[in-house]
Amino acid sequence: MDNYQKDLVFESNRKSKKIAYLLWLLVGWTGAHRFYAGETKTGAIQLVMALSVIGLPFLVFWLIADIFLIPGMINDKNMELIRALNASDRPGPDHEVEYREEPAAPALDGKRARMLEDLRATGYRKPRRDFSKLYR
Repeated sequence: MDNYQKDLVFESNRKSKKIAYLLWLLVGWTGAHRFYAGETKTGAIQLVMALSVIGLPFLVFWLIADIFLIPGMINDKNMELIRALNASDRPGPDHEVEYREEPAAPALDGKRARMLEDLRATGYRKPRRDFSKLYR
């Protein structure tokens, strides 16, 4: 799938924060904004709480918290869509992947070979500088 097709699919399936806030404002007590954002379990819990007398006080606090949670829910849903669209580009188990041999490392002259051996012997650590003069 080329980038133009991906853009079209994304634009037709992306979620809008404005619509989520509109749903929250009009029918938020039913959890419609959570259903829209793909949070079906918590949306169903909000719906059940709205229909029960015991859950109403808790639902009020949850709806107030949702004012701040809606942008994150919508961003997560849109990122999930982007990942799903980009996953089609990666080769799966049914695709053959062409493996190429790594090119051979160029031959090192004597000085560079000694430097490389010295680095390997010291564990690639440089000696610490003495900063004690700075603090006197």
